[in-house]
Amino acid sequence: ARHGTKQATKGQILDWAMIPTIIFLPGGWAGYGIYQGLGFLIPLSFLKFNRDAEREADYLGLQYMYKAGYDPNAYVAFFEKIQAEEKRQPGTIPKVFSSHPPTPERIQNTQRSIAEILPVRAEYIVSTSEFDFVKQRLRAIQSRSKAQAEDPDKPTLRKRTEQDEKKGKEKKTEEDDDRPVLKRRPN
Repeated sequence: ARHGTKQATKGQILDWAMIPTIIFLPGGWAGYGIYQGLGFLIPLSFLKFNRDAEREADYLGLQYMYKAGYDPNAYVAFFEKIQAEEKRQPGTIPKVFSSHPPTPERIQNTQRSIAEILPVRAEYIVSTSEFDFVKQRLRAIQSRSKAQAEDPDKPTLRKRTEQDEKKGKEKKTEEDDDRPVLKRRPN
């Protein structure tokens, strides 16, 4: 969709369009005020283009997801999670200044697109081994960064992952259960 290129081109055109305002505006405080006002209003006009680009990106992302074999309703679930988080921690930025469309609108647009253009499939890809591996790596990175933020000499508590469970199945004894294990970090 080349949204970044379009945005950069529009910015460059507006920069060139501002040259006559610099030359022909009256001097003094009035000219300075007009110039600053234009400098404020022009970026606001870019937000509309940005929201339109996000709508297009949502539409294309939904199609890519479907063509890759994934359930498009998971896209709706993703937006619903974002909406729940927004309700839990409302932002202070007015919607006029938002670079993205409102989440309820994104949910409605996605549901409409699913109903209109995507035929229902009997099966969808739920997960892959590659996806599970990436999740495991992200959890490891996240737990490592949390542990490094604290005192390195303190013991750390790590949650067992699915991969740990698969590796340790044959080693499990009756006294083991699903509790986290407290271990000292290796030096």
